[in-house]
Formats: sequence, structure tokens, C-alpha cells
Amino acid sequence: MSWETRNGKGRYYTRSPRRGGRIVREYFGAGEWGEYWAAEDAYARAERAERAAASRAEADGLDEIDKLVAAYVKTVEVAAREALVAAGYRQHQRGEWRKTRGQA
Repeated sequence: MSWETRNGKGRYYTRSPRRGGRIVREYFGAGEWGEYWAAEDAYARAERAERAAASRAEADGLDEIDKLVAAYVKTVEVAAREALVAAGYRQHQRGEWRKTRGQA
């Protein structure tokens, strides 16, 4: 999306979208039509940027929730480990919990 000058004659508004894996140049004209399409594209870019910012803000909020859940899970794991050790269990090679031999 840019203004282009051809042969030193005026400015033309153009776009270069990708279609079927190829880049195709679209000409929208000069003067009022070019200004109209330039404003239309600027509005679309602003809307996309606003949606992207909202999406990033939502993702940041979810990251915060993930951190809180991870901290809670770690606390629960520590409490479970302490309870199992107190009950006479041991963890076999960081896997399953087994009752210690010789314990009733």
C-alpha cells in the first residue's frame, strides 16, 4: 500500500497483495480515488492493530493466570510429598510412590 510516481506524472495509489502464491499489483488511481483508497486502507490497518493489541492484552492476562495456577500446583505437590513421606512412603526413581520396607 503505497503512493507511486510513474514517469514523473502524478502519484498513483497501489496495493501489492499475494494471490495464488504470487504478488499482484493493484492500481487504484490518483487524486480523489487514490486518497479514498489510501484512507480506506489506513482505517483497515488501524482496526487490525487494535484487534492485535486486544489479543495481546488477553494473552498477557492468560499468562498471569497460568503463573498463578503453576504456583498453586507446586504448593500442592510439596504438600502431597510431605504427607506421603510422613506416612512412610518413598518415591522410586522420581516415579511411583512405594511403601518403605520394614514399615507396617
